[in-house]
Amino acid sequence: MADIPTYHVLALSGGGYRGLYTATVLAELEAVLGRPIAAHFDLICGTSAGGMLALGLANEIPALELKGLFEDQGNRIFGRRSLARRLFGFWLAAKHDSAGLQGVLNERFGSTTIGDLKHRVLIPAVNYTTGRGQFFKTPHHPTFELDHRMQVTDVAMATAAAPVYFPLSRNDRGVFADGGLVGNAPGLFGLHEVRTFLAPGGQAEIRVLSIGTMTIGATLRGGATLDRGFGMWRGGLFDLVISAQESSVDYMLRQSLGDKYLQIDDQATPDQCRDIKALDRVSVGATNTLKDRGKHAAQRALGNPLFKPFRDHIAASPVFYHGALKNA
Repeated sequence: MADIPTYHVLALSGGGYRGLYTATVLAELEAVLGRPIAAHFDLICGTSAGGMLALGLANEIPALELKGLFEDQGNRIFGRRSLARRLFGFWLAAKHDSAGLQGVLNERFGSTTIGDLKHRVLIPAVNYTTGRGQFFKTPHHPTFELDHRMQVTDVAMATAAAPVYFPLSRNDRGVFADGGLVGNAPGLFGLHEVRTFLAPGGQAEIRVLSIGTMTIGATLRGGATLDRGFGMWRGGLFDLVISAQESSVDYMLRQSLGDKYLQIDDQATPDQCRDIKALDRVSVGATNTLKDRGKHAAQRALGNPLFKPFRDHIAASPVFYHGALKNA
């Protein structure tokens, strides 16, 4: 009887600057594994900040270096707001312009395209031109003929265009909004991708490792007003959307995969909530909280028996049907 193929999926959630938590977990795990963490996974999925991390990992950029993009460039991405945006951000325009994020991505990825990536990726976004979810992918299936031409920077900008925080992103494929609107925790998409395109027919053992951003649990204080217009909601509306998605996907993956699913995430304590409440809050307190909790989460995961299969698995070289790394 032939061996059943095994596919391991790494799913990285969105969460703005809170992606520093995810990046810290990845850096700690990679240091222990002693090789690029992408080598342990057959598919890497990432949304928004997690999408930027996924694209970097798929290009075998060290996780420690990706962590530095958040820690060292956070103020550049989320800071330097013009007077107009300080006065009218959230109301008449996005809270931040996208120049800082665009500059950071251009400097790190340059002209790299999806077709240049060494590992399979799936990056959710929302195509506002069509009103549908769109999933940018490496050419790991014969029908995936277009995305490999796209620049990594354009895909990262598309998945990270968080409503009210950043402007919409336009590229050759249309106008895009943050992937968190369709799937902030992309593990369920990864499971579907394997079952549909990598191992159709159901003859595969699939495991999913999901790493969050301390986002689950966006709540309302007991004494808060219930009659809320946009001035009351502002960024809290997007936080609620991604928090509810995270918990729903976590529940479904636990039901679907059982002990073949592991989530690495944390809920902030009441004191820590003040540090990381907003996804664009860049401060000493936010940085310390996200790094400290990320290091502890990685240590906890390394001691979890459910992590051992991910540590032991080495992914086979991916098959690409188009682009610079075409091998089929």
